[in-house]
Amino acid sequence: MSDLDVRKRVKVTWSDDLSHNSEEDRERERQAQLERELAEQPVKPVYEPDELQKLITYIMKMTTLYDLRDEDWNDEAKKGIEEWLTEPKALILCVYFKADKLKASSDVPMSPVYDLTYFLRQPDYVFKAETFHDDIVFGTFVDSVEANLIQILELMYAPYFFAITTWPDSVKSEFCSQLHTFLAKLTDMYYKMLGLTVLYIPREGQQLSFEKASTNRELVKRLEGVVVYWTHQIKSCIEDQSSVASQKELLCPSDEYEFWVYRHENLNALAHQLQNPAVKHITKILVTTHSTFIHQFQSLCEEIMQKIKEATSNIEYLQVIKQPCAILECVVDPDEISNHIPTIINLFRFIWMESPFYNSETRITNLFKALSNQIIILCKNYIKLDELFDGQTKKALGEFTKCIDCCKKYREIYDLMAEAHSEKNPGTWELDTGSIFNYIDSFVQRCFDMLDVCNCMIIFARIDELEVISKPMFGGAHGDQFEAKCDQIEHMFHDALDNVKAVATTILDVQAPSWYDDILQFRTVIKDIEIIIENLVETVFEGVNHVEEAVIALFSLHNYSKRKNLKRIFKRKTAELNVWAMFSDEVQEAKKETVTSRGTYVADLPSFAGRAALLRVRRNRLAYLKKVLIDASVWMMPCSNSEDVVMHVNRLMGAMDVAIRELWISWTHNLDEKCSAGLNKTLMRKSAENPGLLECNIDDCNMMQVYMKSKTVFYVYESVLAVVKGYNKILDSLSEEERLLFKPLTLVRCN
Repeated sequence: MSDLDVRKRVKVTWSDDLSHNSEEDRERERQAQLERELAEQPVKPVYEPDELQKLITYIMKMTTLYDLRDEDWNDEAKKGIEEWLTEPKALILCVYFKADKLKASSDVPMSPVYDLTYFLRQPDYVFKAETFHDDIVFGTFVDSVEANLIQILELMYAPYFFAITTWPDSVKSEFCSQLHTFLAKLTDMYYKMLGLTVLYIPREGQQLSFEKASTNRELVKRLEGVVVYWTHQIKSCIEDQSSVASQKELLCPSDEYEFWVYRHENLNALAHQLQNPAVKHITKILVTTHSTFIHQFQSLCEEIMQKIKEATSNIEYLQVIKQPCAILECVVDPDEISNHIPTIINLFRFIWMESPFYNSETRITNLFKALSNQIIILCKNYIKLDELFDGQTKKALGEFTKCIDCCKKYREIYDLMAEAHSEKNPGTWELDTGSIFNYIDSFVQRCFDMLDVCNCMIIFARIDELEVISKPMFGGAHGDQFEAKCDQIEHMFHDALDNVKAVATTILDVQAPSWYDDILQFRTVIKDIEIIIENLVETVFEGVNHVEEAVIALFSLHNYSKRKNLKRIFKRKTAELNVWAMFSDEVQEAKKETVTSRGTYVADLPSFAGRAALLRVRRNRLAYLKKVLIDASVWMMPCSNSEDVVMHVNRLMGAMDVAIRELWISWTHNLDEKCSAGLNKTLMRKSAENPGLLECNIDDCNMMQVYMKSKTVFYVYESVLAVVKGYNKILDSLSEEERLLFKPLTLVRCN
């Protein structure tokens, strides 16, 4: 030990420590310490260029990083390796990717990296090219805790524990046995997450001959424990006949093919591990000791070869569906899916009839289930729920309808081909149809559920991208209350629709049963809304007194009548209790009044004209109401007795026209001769007061007597006045001599 190691710092008082001399002493001491340390540092090695390049190349080749390529080695990384080799005090070299750039540094990275290769040296050790591989300690860390733990335990700590001779045999045996069990389970768990079956191969006893190892009973017991776990792993691998995909994922026919490829690779990898000399050495030890566990292990090893043969055969037969299913996966429009289904089903039949291993009903059923899943996936991709919730309800209705039709066609094609197969080979098509179409039926039901949601969006929230639906409006004293109730209905529906939007990811997920509770909750709200609307309709029609009001009320509430559960009340209001019934009552009332008030007329009109005027008013009223109802029938609910009502109206209007005609005839027959002579007068005559001039010969006082022809008579009267005024104006402008000149042209026959 040097004087520097035993020298102690002299204690000083607080006041001395703050003095100027004390500070100078400490500074001199630090300088002396630094000089001694620099003197003790080893001289940096000086390599020949060839040797240095060799060492750098060794490190580059020993670096194992994911996707490491020769072109990734940049000058900066090579410079970092060179600096580490020439700096003996640097104990560790780390090679890793930072982003996409390869780095080599004597410092551990401060930020997480995917993987890292490390190189270790003894303090102040200088490497030589000839002994580099014997002197270097290196390894690779990845981002997996399990992988790093396996590597450290198996390669670093386990050999040390197995070589210990100072522990009691019972303690060492128990500890090593537990260590084997832990490493076997940890290895199995880690590689199982990667989809592989990897055996933990213990290093204990590998340096002993099988004769000597078989005499160590504790070692044999530990190796038996390892083989028992191997047996469990192999048995699980052999019995794994279903895809390893996530349970939340719908498996397609291509996934079935990929599973058998994976199974073939996994079994081959397992068979390759069993050929490992270390495995054979352990097997030989247990065979020598006549272990009871080795026979099952050996039989499973033989079974692996049979399972590899089965996987190879299944891959060959499933290969025929790979291309058709790949084409099916590219289909976008559900209408085109049915064009590909017959070909794929025929290929399923071929595999069923010809494959030596894939000919079980269970496996063919699984193939059909995979086809059903593929159709569901294509339909789900076609449906755009985000567009629906953005307001494109009519487009969504078309999408859901297409998908329902597609699934129904698939079922029809399946039934047709199964029937054709059974006719040729009776009793051979015994597949579990319920299992095959379980998800299809569930998906179709969900499409129907969403059709209901789309229709409710149009009816209760007026959401329609193709048509602007007006908000219900009402007149009268209670109109504001009715409109407020309609606003309440919209708010209730939007709240329910928001709940559906919140679970949009599970709507078409046939593996998510929570949708059934969500749609039940939605329909409960819709049922409450329907009850509110029924009460609203009843309240609105309580204030309706005539046909026009009833039609306006129905028009305001018309959008609600599109709901199936509300059609009954609107049909009742349209037919039995209100519109057409009120019109029918008004027709009967008009008919009754026509009969009972046959001789009644307005006091300020003559008898015939007054009676005719009343008939005309009643007729015009009926014609107006008839037109209103005929125009409204375009959107109103159909009524079974509407045609009968219209027929009665037409008959009554015809009878009124006949009655009016008869009144006119009776009136003309009752006119005296003087009246008739008056009607036969010329329209113009020579003026008695002004010789040579004309005057109107129509008595305007008698115009009321010809009321029925008032418009025509008035037109004639105005025309005659215009001719007379024009004629007289011309003659007034002429002198007596000029009148004689134009006399042949001014002669007028007034009789």
